[in-house]
Formats: sequence, structure tokens, C-alpha cells
Amino acid sequence: MTGSRAIRVILEGDRAVGVEVAKGSSVQTIRCNCEVIVSSGAINSPRLLMLSGIGDPDELRAVGVTPKVDLQGVGKNLQDHLCSNVHLSLKEPISYDGQDRFPHALGHGLQWLLYRNGPASSVIVEGGGFASSEGNGRPDMQIHIAPTMVVRGGQTRLDGHGFTINTTFLRPKSIGSISLRSSNAADEPLIDPNYHGDEYDRRMSLTSIETTREILSQPAIAKYIKIERLPGPEAKSKEDIMAYIRQYACCDYHPVGTCKMGVDEEAVVDPQLRVRGVRGLRVADSSIMPVLLSGNTNGPSMMIGEKAADLIKGHRAPRTVEQDHWVTA
Repeated sequence: MTGSRAIRVILEGDRAVGVEVAKGSSVQTIRCNCEVIVSSGAINSPRLLMLSGIGDPDELRAVGVTPKVDLQGVGKNLQDHLCSNVHLSLKEPISYDGQDRFPHALGHGLQWLLYRNGPASSVIVEGGGFASSEGNGRPDMQIHIAPTMVVRGGQTRLDGHGFTINTTFLRPKSIGSISLRSSNAADEPLIDPNYHGDEYDRRMSLTSIETTREILSQPAIAKYIKIERLPGPEAKSKEDIMAYIRQYACCDYHPVGTCKMGVDEEAVVDPQLRVRGVRGLRVADSSIMPVLLSGNTNGPSMMIGEKAADLIKGHRAPRTVEQDHWVTA
């Protein structure tokens, strides 16, 4: 349902029987025949469960939500990748800088409409790779290369032509959380990623910048570079670099873990993705990952959906060969 928002899972006793959906000023109740599957991501899945009374009872009462299922792990265990950036100016105008503005953008847009190629077809992040810090037996840094200076997600523009190197430490130890702002389903949740909460993560952000600079000093690429714009050649000490990271680091949009799968007391779903303590309710998205993986989360999230589909189908009554053939066809 487009233009709509799920605001609550309806519970009758310990069973999920449907959802409430808001569309404009009206609220509609949709009941289910079998079970409810929540797939709202690592931010909104725990939010939806908490609005439904599933979570830490003390935290729910504090914002005016009546607790129904005591599940302490909902909204906890938030993990995400933090990205440290180096921005550089080029000696020659060979980047995409300025190509998204008039009059260049008109020509690029026309080229894409006619031929499906050119700058408008670029994914912007056109290169990538992995690196290992000293003493690590496998890659623990992911590198992305954009042929333009993308500062603060494009909110800050630098003059001239350049490129950006994003380096992400892949196995952070800092743990954050998601919580409710209030019992009003229209209020966005409170997100505390707790980036750099662990001292090890701060050290690895420094290592990311140092590794990037080492790569950029190699003759094959150094010959194209005019100057390092950010953090800049004057940022030499660890204190200077960390001050820059605190101002300019950005997330990699890889939040996971807030409805983690497991068998311990902090687990929100079991290995079948069923919410503990609630019948007829599952969660299937990146929020069920117990630990942040060492890379992008898109593909694994798709596979969580594939596996969830198999689990859900296995829970239903067996289909006949004729029915399966008809569905497949």
C-alpha cells in the first residue's frame, strides 16, 4: 500500500493477528490469516515492535506505551559502518565535479535518454577494493573511490576538480541503539549509533586515513593529484586527524542487529525468524543479523528474505504438485 505506514502490530494475547496502517488521517486495521511478517529494516522494525508493546517494559512505559511482551533486546545491538574520507584536488579537469549543474547536466541528461551512457549513467562510486591493517590476517577495510569530491554527502561543495576516497573499518566494536521518542507513531525514533564508542574503533578510523594516504602516495596515482583538500596536508598529528574524522566521517548505511537472531536472552527472533514470546510474528530484514558483516549488507539482506520465504512456506500446509506447477508457471 503506497502512501501508507504500518503503525502497530495487533496482538491478541500472545498472538499477532494483524496490523494497523495509517494513510493520511485515517487508520485501517488489516487482519491476517496466518502470520505477520515485519520487514521494515534495522531502524523501523524495532520501532514497530516497540510501538506494539514488544520490548523493554521500563523503556516502553517511560514513553507511554503499554508493555505486552517483555523482550529486552528490541532496539539494542545497533551496529553500522563508519566511513572516513580523504578528498583530493586533481591537476587536470578529469572528474565529475560540476557536471551535475547547468548547463552540463542538460547535455548529460540528453545523452542518457538517447544512448543510456555518459556521466548520467555513472554510479558515482566507480572503484573499490579491500585492504588489511598491519597484523590482520584478512581484509578489515573497504575502500570506495568516487571521481568527484563528495563532502558530507554532497552538502558541502569544494571548488575545482577532484576525487574522494572513502575507507570503512569493517568490524567495529561500538554498539548503539534505537528507542522511541514517544508513543505517537508519527514521531521518528531516536537513533544512537554510538560511533567511536569503543576506543578500538577510533584507532581504526585513524588507520583508515593513514592507509588511504599511503595508497595515494604511490607514483601511479600521485602524479594526478594536485593537493589533498581534506583533511589537508596540515593535519599530521593523530589529534588533528581525529578532529577531522569527528567532523566529516559519515555512515555507510549498513545498520543491522536491532532485532537480532539467536537463542540467548538478548535475542529478539529465533533461528526461524519468529519473534520470541509472540506467535504468528516474524522479522525478516537486516535487523536480525547478530553481528555486522565485513562488507555491504544489501546482498545478505536479500538472502535473508529468500530464506524467510522458505521458512514461511514450510510453515504452511503442503501444496500439491499441480498447485506448485501452476504457481511456477
